[in-house]
Amino acid sequence: MINGLTGLALLCLSLPYLWFQCGLLGAALPVTVLLCVAYRRVWTALIWLIFGAVLVCRLEAEAQHLLPASWQHKQAELSLCLAQPPQVFDQYQRFSATVLAQPADLQLRHVRLTANANLDIQAGDCLRAQVRLRQPVGQLIPGNFNATRYFFSERIDAQGSVVELIDQTLNASLVVRWYQRAAPQFDDSRVRDIWAALALGWSASMDANLADLFEQNQIKHLMVVSGMHIGMVAAWALLLARLFHRLPGPWRGHWPVLRWVTVVSLCGAFVAITGFGFPAVRAWLMVLLPLGVMLSGGRLGGLQSMALAAVAIAAMRPQAWLSTGAWLSFGLVWVMIRLYQRWRSEGLPGWQMALRMQLLLSVFSLPMSALMGFQWHPLSLLINLLVIPLVTLIILPWSLLILVWPPLVHWGYQWLVSWGLDGLVWIARWHQPPPVLTFAEIALFAALFWLVLSHWLNREQRWLLVPLAGLLLLWPVRSTPPDEFRLTTLDVGHGLALVLEWPDQTWLYDTAGQWSDGTSIAQARLAPWFRRRHLAVDGIVISHSDNDHAGGAAWAIQRWPDARRISGEPDAVAELSGQGGWQSCHDSPPADLPFRLIATPKALRTSDNDRSCLLLVETKAGRLLITGDASRNLEYWLMQQYPQWFPLSLVVLGHHGSRTSSASGFLDASPEALLLVSAGDRARPRWPNPDLLDYLQQRQRNLLNTAWHGTIEVDVDASNNQWQVRDWRSSFRRRFLSH
Repeated sequence: MINGLTGLALLCLSLPYLWFQCGLLGAALPVTVLLCVAYRRVWTALIWLIFGAVLVCRLEAEAQHLLPASWQHKQAELSLCLAQPPQVFDQYQRFSATVLAQPADLQLRHVRLTANANLDIQAGDCLRAQVRLRQPVGQLIPGNFNATRYFFSERIDAQGSVVELIDQTLNASLVVRWYQRAAPQFDDSRVRDIWAALALGWSASMDANLADLFEQNQIKHLMVVSGMHIGMVAAWALLLARLFHRLPGPWRGHWPVLRWVTVVSLCGAFVAITGFGFPAVRAWLMVLLPLGVMLSGGRLGGLQSMALAAVAIAAMRPQAWLSTGAWLSFGLVWVMIRLYQRWRSEGLPGWQMALRMQLLLSVFSLPMSALMGFQWHPLSLLINLLVIPLVTLIILPWSLLILVWPPLVHWGYQWLVSWGLDGLVWIARWHQPPPVLTFAEIALFAALFWLVLSHWLNREQRWLLVPLAGLLLLWPVRSTPPDEFRLTTLDVGHGLALVLEWPDQTWLYDTAGQWSDGTSIAQARLAPWFRRRHLAVDGIVISHSDNDHAGGAAWAIQRWPDARRISGEPDAVAELSGQGGWQSCHDSPPADLPFRLIATPKALRTSDNDRSCLLLVETKAGRLLITGDASRNLEYWLMQQYPQWFPLSLVVLGHHGSRTSSASGFLDASPEALLLVSAGDRARPRWPNPDLLDYLQQRQRNLLNTAWHGTIEVDVDASNNQWQVRDWRSSFRRRFLSH
């Protein structure tokens, strides 16, 4: 039977996610289930019902602060202040800020902005600036990190870019003054960033390369102030309380009160210094509440303490449970409690408990890395065994002491941290890409892990379950193929990546672009999607050599070396990919393909865009046309050369819907066609162009845009031979962030 506190905790953990994904009806599901469980317990059921209603109202109120759709890409004058320094890249800098003043019809609290790298912006600066605003929406690829959910969980109400800096003043808080006093003592900027992350909670402003280094070694969690750091401060506080309790004075004989006051005050001071970041506040509550209950004479077990903390966290910020980090932290604490209860009853020595704990947590981190898209290191167990004690026992307290006396930097701190970083750089060469598991595989892993940790089986029987992990190898190795044809337009921002699937083969049309540091978007974002679906690509078409279409060509060839290769600019793409064997789609295109390549006249191939491969697919739902970045000249040529193909039933608009393509006459030739475009929600709204959007509004035609819908999947419905459209937007995104 579920007791009242456990029921409240289950409600807090499940309701926000169901509300986010499924809306108000989804939020009603856990309340209904609990009411059924609370049979004949009227007061318990009433408490659960009231608390559930309060949570829903709180979530609805939080969503009212989001940037309205009417303000998308519009400019507003904002007054805002920075608590942390910006994270600086080559051409721009990124920072989060608290909004102090804004237009009357906005209710923004926190915004994430970008600005030119040449602007001198520091922690503690208060800015008055003209900002071009965007809704807090991120790219949406099924199974990948959900940026929209993260933004809402962190109360980031808008994104934007600084267009003009009007005024800038310094309003340095005590924490900023501490930073300004200690920063000149550091000779190595990497060491300074680590100190600021541990002592001040400034992990978001850490150098991007340094953050990547920690992720590659699977120790990035050590740089974000959370439960482990609060726990270590609490341990030091208990030690100080014990020493103080031995001194003569009125506190002698009041050990419970002294312990509670010391731990809560020192941990609270640390949370305040780090800016009341919610991971730290969450951990502080998990320390504060059980001690408070014990002080008042009550008794709580480990799991009851966690349930109480879950309720308190939801009461403070209900959307906090939308963060994957919150679940990871909570799950790890639950695992630690279960292990401690088990091994304490077995009388294991402390060093064995610590070693076993780290071993199982390292194993537990593998499915978590797969779920969150983190990189993985085969030596993570050894790395964590060495680095966790070093950071928690030495570097963290040393970092806090530097706040009091900055010259301590030169007493070995800088040498120790630099030496550790050099070792991490050397060992990071063996890091691996994120492990890719389906949700079913992760659920199976979690079930086995639960059985291993449970008290249902004795010691000998538990480890007989380990061979059951081999069931993962028997899971289906390929996603379900379509009945006839499926087109998936992946959300890659400003770029193009189309997956064309038939029952017997799969082709990839374009491979998205690259970020400013040269990293392939396909390798970072699309590779997990392909591995999760176990899709093998039989052929690759690179429309032309522009970066936003061919940025992942090298990755694609490395991933599928035996795939056929076709391009509108074979020589240029061969140079980009470092691999030859590319066949032109214009010179005698092969006939043994599941689609038709349309060879364009040489006289019309006057630019990179007009050398794009044109691709036609015949289906029972009609003809589908993909034109890459082809201009209007080629669109009119198609209508003149192949009038029998029109009207089309589906068109992937050329050049992301720019002014150079999507001529009104070309679109009028297929008045009932489904229109689809791959465009990024960029700082400047150039794609799709306003004239195209006005045309579509006048004709009352809908546009499927990846910037609005995320990844879009279009299937041929065998029952009626019509296109069946699917996207993965949550109810939250449809209700509050729709265009």
